[in-house]
Amino acid sequence: MELDLKNYVVLIPAYKPVFDQMIPFVEELKGSFDKIVCVDDGGGEAYADVFAKCRELGCVVLTHEVNRGKGAALRTGFAHINENMTDASGVITADCDGQHTVPDIIKVTEALYEHPDDLIIGGRRFDKNVPLRSKAGNTVTRILFKLVTGISIYDTQTGLRGFPMSLMPELTALPGDRYEYEMNMLLKLHNWGVSPYEVTIATIYINENKGSHFNAFKDGMRICAMIFKYAAGSILSFLIDWAIFLLFMQLVFRGDGDVVKYRYALSFGIARVFSSVFNYLYNRLAVFGGKNYERGATVKYFSIVVVVMLLGMLVQRLTAYVPGGDTVHSLIKLAYDAVMFCVNYVLQRDFVFKVKKRKTN
Repeated sequence: MELDLKNYVVLIPAYKPVFDQMIPFVEELKGSFDKIVCVDDGGGEAYADVFAKCRELGCVVLTHEVNRGKGAALRTGFAHINENMTDASGVITADCDGQHTVPDIIKVTEALYEHPDDLIIGGRRFDKNVPLRSKAGNTVTRILFKLVTGISIYDTQTGLRGFPMSLMPELTALPGDRYEYEMNMLLKLHNWGVSPYEVTIATIYINENKGSHFNAFKDGMRICAMIFKYAAGSILSFLIDWAIFLLFMQLVFRGDGDVVKYRYALSFGIARVFSSVFNYLYNRLAVFGGKNYERGATVKYFSIVVVVMLLGMLVQRLTAYVPGGDTVHSLIKLAYDAVMFCVNYVLQRDFVFKVKKRKTN
């Protein structure tokens, strides 16, 4: 079946739009798309003529009585589409301020047609004539996003995106009323089993992007929330591990006998068994989504635990005769655990708790 643009919905959230910007944009869109949904995000009577003209052009117009934010406007649009346009092939979101051109919207739609299970990103390239604030902010969030999620997206702030219809229920329930909503959906890609597919679009800034509400610090904190949760679980696991390690080393494996020679390694191994069970349950439920993983997550997790535990015991055994007593051995364990913190995060994210790939049909 060939691509038919009339099967796709264009969703436009709009707050106090400029008549001479939005109406020519909608008129041009109507030359290619039949289904256009505009959300009036509480602009009031002063902007009623804009949305009246949109209705006259054949758009569906949904109205918020008061301003609720871009995320809420998108969610309202997704909910309407999910309930009333179930025959659509997908949804394209676009801004009304001139940053997204109709040829680029068509380009994103073509990509969604070719990759119907993916979330399509209309990515700008920040190579020239780009405000420093926007370039720096996007660079920071792009690097953080890659480090935390393992997913490469060049433009994490773009509002031009394409969505399969199968994602409408998740998008309708996704939290975030303002600009954080768009970042939240990217952070949920792993849990949803959806891959991003990025296509290059024109980089257009209106008035040097002075009206942008992007906040690199807030977005950075939002991205790092996953790391913070993982770190919290690791800290709790570490405290459990440390307490049991010291308990066995100081109280159980004391006195004379051959077993005392191995008290560092044995204490390490026993402590790791208890802490790993807690860490597995915490990460499975609280950090990496809690459901729909590929088969064998438990086996893969504890296989890694065994390898890391045996390697740690080997390190403790090989350093058993390093002078300095318990203090030095405790520092060796601390250094080893710090390295494993990073290694385990990547292995759990990309290998153990890998979510099944979502399919449209």
